[in-house]
Formats: sequence, C-alpha cells, structure tokens
Amino acid sequence: MNAKKTTFGADPQRMADMLATGTDADSGDLTPDETREELLGRRLAGSLPPTPKQANDLAVFVGEFQELLPLQGRALGEVILDEETELDVLVEIKEYGKTLSTAIDSEADREVGLTIYYAAIAGGILFHDQRITSYSFAVLANALEAFVEKRWMNPKLARHFAKARKACRKKMK
Repeated sequence: MNAKKTTFGADPQRMADMLATGTDADSGDLTPDETREELLGRRLAGSLPPTPKQANDLAVFVGEFQELLPLQGRALGEVILDEETELDVLVEIKEYGKTLSTAIDSEADREVGLTIYYAAIAGGILFHDQRITSYSFAVLANALEAFVEKRWMNPKLARHFAKARKACRKKMK
C-alpha cells in the first residue's frame, strides 16, 4: 500500500505537524462549551455508524455489519479498548476515523477523527499483534507519542496509546 495514498499525500513530517496541532493553549475554532475532550467523549460514547456506501445498499449493509451485530448498544470507546474486539471491527473503526478526519467541519473534529483512527490501529497492535496500516512501527511510535501528550486526551485512551507506543518501539528493535 502506498504511504502517500493512505495519508492523503502527506509525508511523515506533515502528519507529525498535523498531530502536534492543538497541543498549545490556543482553543482555535472551538467555543468555550465545546472542547476537544468533549468532542472525543461524545464520539467515543456513540456507536460506529454505517458508511454511506453501506447505507445505500442494504445487501452490503447486512453482509458487512453481521459481524458488528454483537456490538449493538456498545459505545465506540468501549469497543476500541476491548481486547476481545475482532481485528475486522478495528479496521472498520479505523476507516470511520479516517472518514471523520477528512470531513473537516472543524480542526477539533479532524483531531477527534485522527484519534479514533490511531486508537483502532493501536488496538490492532495491542490485541492482535497486527499492524492494520502501512505505516512503519517507527512512524506509528512517533504518532502515538503525540496522542499520549495531548492534554485533552481521554485518560483511558492515553494509556492505550502509551501501551501501543511501547509495543511499536519493541517491534523496532
């Protein structure tokens, strides 16, 4: 898989720059009542929605989401952090995060999408010893480091990212 294709043309430095966005006190385009932490919390409390393709084709929807039926009623954050979550589900969540990060309503929405994207990748590494991306372990370790350091990060996700970062560093040796 071409790294430029999976990162929408951004090189590793550009990805690092994007991930570093929001680490300062500047609230950017957020209102006082809507912080990145709140946005992330709302997304993680929700469930994984169907993609537009699946919503338009009932046969595809039923076929692809049969595996997700056990997840009904479970929050996305719970599914991401559950070591029993199947790899295929983590791939779906990764794609959902990618979609969120490219449908830029705001910088905060983009960051929340990237958080979900990388949380699913971290789950693949931690729970299945699988890298569900073409990024190298070195690039992933750096990206995960950026999430660990975000002040607005959900504490459980921060630990999830820290564990995955450690696993990536071990794989680099």
